[in-house]
Amino acid sequence: MKKIIAFAILCCAACTVFAQQNSEVVDMKKHYIVLQFNDGDSESQSAVAGQVKNILNAWPNAEVEVVCHGSGLDLLTTGGTKVKSALEELSAKSVIFSACNNSMRRRNVKKEDLLSTVRVVPSAMIQLTLRQEEGWAYAKGGH
Repeated sequence: MKKIIAFAILCCAACTVFAQQNSEVVDMKKHYIVLQFNDGDSESQSAVAGQVKNILNAWPNAEVEVVCHGSGLDLLTTGGTKVKSALEELSAKSVIFSACNNSMRRRNVKKEDLLSTVRVVPSAMIQLTLRQEEGWAYAKGGH
């Protein structure tokens, strides 16, 4: 009888541990999210990196693109980002980080000033619109 009770307790404990490990995953469907980011402060940089991590924790198969323009371009520059390691980790998970070429021209940012995984798009507004026309969900990143 003691063996049965011990086995039952062990099974319950295993189920609880397994449920806690997977509690963040909402579903495994393919989702498409494009985030607009235009804030240069370090708190907002940390916030947008955390938001993308949260999306991927809930939806591991999501495709995410972060489109940066204006002062948000600092997120993607070697001299301006405060979350370089987080961006590298997210890029390794296929998150796309896009820099607005219009903002780059206005702010005198060159391609070589960007992190190596960043891609340049002609216009943030055009990229955000195109993604929405393709069915991607839009969200404002940061604070």
